[in-house]
Amino acid sequence: MNSIEEIIAKKPSLDAPLRFYEKAVIFSGRVNTLAIPSRPGQNSYPSEFSGRIVDCFVSVFDMPAGILAPLKQALELGEIDFTRLPLLEVPAFSLPYSEDDLMTLLFLISRPFFLGLHEVSRHGEVFGEEGRCPVCGARPSLSSISTDGTHMRYCSFCGTKGRHDPVGCPLGHDEDTALLNTIGIARESGFTVHTCATCKSYVKTVDGDLLDRLTPDVADLMSLPLDVVIQKRGFKRTSPNPIGMVRMSAGG
Repeated sequence: MNSIEEIIAKKPSLDAPLRFYEKAVIFSGRVNTLAIPSRPGQNSYPSEFSGRIVDCFVSVFDMPAGILAPLKQALELGEIDFTRLPLLEVPAFSLPYSEDDLMTLLFLISRPFFLGLHEVSRHGEVFGEEGRCPVCGARPSLSSISTDGTHMRYCSFCGTKGRHDPVGCPLGHDEDTALLNTIGIARESGFTVHTCATCKSYVKTVDGDLLDRLTPDVADLMSLPLDVVIQKRGFKRTSPNPIGMVRMSAGG
């Protein structure tokens, strides 16, 4: 398995996002130690855990004390429905962040919730209508194809992986192959991008043998330069990457 240090040594430009991802992993690990109960039908953390979770987040990401006080209060009052986030619906808060930054913040804070949801879910691992995750309803932006031709999708919210039918638009909007395109960039070997001219979305695909050496999260971040290139061409991600980013360029 390729380590983050090895990837940074080969691609120094990825140092910042990969170090940020390391903090996200630390945060999730600390939330896990709280032994928060997860059950189907939940839409947020139990209110009695919310304060400790936000305090943990502020500590791990070295944020100014009190800056997330409105968010902590909203979580404690049960005013945030995490299950709307996979639909890219961002609630409005009086916080000094742009909409993109707020999406990143809520994605990172909610990820342990979604990972717990995956653990208690009884859904099968087959992505359904419009390529949506069977657990949380997100539209994954990362897929893989193995040497035997098996196509898989990977959900950045809850970590669910499952088979999907690669026919037509990656998100099921159109089956007209004339509107589809596959793009590869020489310096990003092992990755391709599948775009749809109908919905202007894209899904990155990683070769199965490369994914044997990387986790889906790290593969997504390792191919971040592809996101930048494709978004400059007018295509968009339909789910955040593992550090909560949806738009990586002015055109995304």
